[in-house]
Amino acid sequence: MLSVIKRYSLQIVFTLSLLLGLQLPNFLQQYELRLQGHFAEAQLQLSQFQSLADVYFSGDLQALINKHKSSQIALFRDEATVIENSYLRVQYLQQKIDNLNKPIWYRLAALTQSFKQPIFKESWNNYKANIILNQQAIIVGLTVAVALMLLLEILLYIAKLSAIFIFKRIRNHTQKQIR
Repeated sequence: MLSVIKRYSLQIVFTLSLLLGLQLPNFLQQYELRLQGHFAEAQLQLSQFQSLADVYFSGDLQALINKHKSSQIALFRDEATVIENSYLRVQYLQQKIDNLNKPIWYRLAALTQSFKQPIFKESWNNYKANIILNQQAIIVGLTVAVALMLLLEILLYIAKLSAIFIFKRIRNHTQKQIR
């Protein structure tokens, strides 16, 4: 009876991990679309400052920032921070966008490093689960399912060995006490 429960439990774990794995490419796609949207918005915001730099500083945005930083007027000094933050955001998002052309495994690994980022949280909060059965989703789904099953089997094997070891020690200890 215990083996039947174990077998069905493992099948349920496999099915759930397969469904989770099938979701990863779809979530990744939604995250990347959101990332591209934020990038376009940040570029638009920066382009207004870039056009000023084009007119007054031969296109050197850093010169515009430095000019604002060295201004006697507090408003312009504060504006330098806004311009610089906008520039840094575009650079950060550009790095993320550059990763979109890499293989899915690299992109999924990069996604795991973005858990605390606002764009990830925004994507997570607005995620709509879909099962898209394309080659990429099937490969990721099966890989996740098999990896989780192997991990579970290893953990169950370790737990079994640990239980056997503990029971042997208890039995040996009680046998010594009886003698």
